[in-house]
Amino acid sequence: MVRNLVDQAADSWGLSQETRHLGRLILTELTTNACRLYPGRVILTWVATPRYGVGEVGVWDPDGANLPRIVAADAAAETGRGLFIINELTGGRLGWYPARRVGKVVWARFGP
Repeated sequence: MVRNLVDQAADSWGLSQETRHLGRLILTELTTNACRLYPGRVILTWVATPRYGVGEVGVWDPDGANLPRIVAADAAAETGRGLFIINELTGGRLGWYPARRVGKVVWARFGP
């Protein structure tokens, strides 16, 4: 589902295939993290209008206390590398902030 959201945005905005694939990967990872941590809870996702070919994706979840951590997991680890990889792929354009009322938003910018 979230990949389709990125595809629709990429088509509308004329983003490159590389930017489209990067956006799909990032939003899928962020959404998967939220769904895994908060099963059965409402998770909101979005893709923002790009500026100069740069897109932004974000995921809201209901837990403002459990903040994301970027850790460099060892090569043998099966989990825990997602945010590290996203941070590398986006050139550090990854962050989070407390939502206005409850929860937090994790976002990433991608593209040139």
